[in-house]
Amino acid sequence: MTTTGEDHVTARGGPWWWGRRRSAVLDVGLAAVSALECGLEGVPFARDAGIPVAVGVLFGLLVGSVLLVRRHWPVAVVLVVIAITPAQMGFLMGLVGLYTLAASELPRRIIASLAGMSLVGTFIVTLVRVRQDMVRGELDLGDWFVPFASVTTSLGLTAPPVLLGLYVGARRRLMESLRERADSLERELQLLAERAEERAEWARNEERTRIAREMHDVVAHRVSLMVVHAAALQAVARKDPEKAVKNAALVGDMGRQALTELREMLGVLRS
Repeated sequence: MTTTGEDHVTARGGPWWWGRRRSAVLDVGLAAVSALECGLEGVPFARDAGIPVAVGVLFGLLVGSVLLVRRHWPVAVVLVVIAITPAQMGFLMGLVGLYTLAASELPRRIIASLAGMSLVGTFIVTLVRVRQDMVRGELDLGDWFVPFASVTTSLGLTAPPVLLGLYVGARRRLMESLRERADSLERELQLLAERAEERAEWARNEERTRIAREMHDVVAHRVSLMVVHAAALQAVARKDPEKAVKNAALVGDMGRQALTELREMLGVLRS
């Protein structure tokens, strides 16, 4: 599990710390856009700071590219955003960094602390900037506008990405919990099916054993009677021919009954 709550599945071909190529492409694209934005914002920053424009642009490019590691080190990205807040650059990086931080598996106290630091930093920078603009005469509004603009700007740049990140992180954890629960239920159902199959096989074996035992008992009983009547037939064959005929018929009936019962039991065994 990565810091953003996504599964770290290298089998899907993601490079380095990315679990998927799609995630890597998205982060590279965001980092490129952020670097371009910070590079452009580095021009006025260089003029205000009194340094060469090329140095300001290079600084902006390097700072903006930090967004590339947002999934692996979201805390570092947010700290960089807080550090460059006075330079008034990194708008996209701030939004994406706070979102990634809130959606991560980090403790809530760390998320709240960093989000609060970003909120305070944005509030102070906006307060100073608006007051300077009013002093220079670029803004001709009342004193109420300074705190209003500062609070609105700081909340607008901090609250939405943090709340969205918290929602996405909670939803991701819920889906992961449901997926684990579904896997557990599937394993339990598979185990129950195996046990049911074992019970069914045991019942079939018991039924076959019972039928075989009954078949043995019935056939053995019939054959024993046939042996007894055959011996009696042999004893009375010369003395009483009529009784011998009756005994022979009785032996035949017993043999046919034994065959019939044997066929029925074999049919049950086949089914």
